[in-house]
Amino acid sequence: MKKLSTGGYLTAVAAVLGLAGAILTLVSGMVSADNPLANAAMIVGAAFVGVVLCALALFAPGRFGNFDLLGSAAILGAIALYIYSFGAAVSQRVMLIAGLFSFNAGNTAGWNVFYVSVAAWVCLILGCLLLVVGAFLRTVKQEG
Repeated sequence: MKKLSTGGYLTAVAAVLGLAGAILTLVSGMVSADNPLANAAMIVGAAFVGVVLCALALFAPGRFGNFDLLGSAAILGAIALYIYSFGAAVSQRVMLIAGLFSFNAGNTAGWNVFYVSVAAWVCLILGCLLLVVGAFLRTVKQEG
C-alpha cells in the first residue's frame, strides 16, 4: 500500500472514532437495566459497517488512485451510517434527557447513561466531520 497522505490519516482517525462511538453506544444500552437501548444491534451494526466502509475508503485509493469512485462512495456510506447511528440513539434517549434536565435530576443511573451516550455521539459526529474534511484531501501520496 502506498503511503497515506492527510486525507488518509483523517479517514483512519474517523474509523477509530466510529469504532469508539459504536462501542460506547453498545455500552450505553447496558449501563442501566432501566434504560435499555432498543434496536441496539441495528444501531451498533450500522456504525460497525461504517467503520468497514472507512477501511475500504483507505484501501481503494491505493489501488485506483485518489478521488476514485469506490473510495468516495465508501466515505459517503460511512457518513450516512454514522449519522444514522447518531440519530437513532438520540431519538431513543430524548425522553431520558428531558427527564434528567427537568423533574428527574436525581436519577444517577440515568446520568450515567447520558454521559456514555454523549461520549458516543461526540465520537460519531467528529468521525463524520473528519470524513467530510478528509474527502476533499488526497488519501495517498502521489508518486513522482
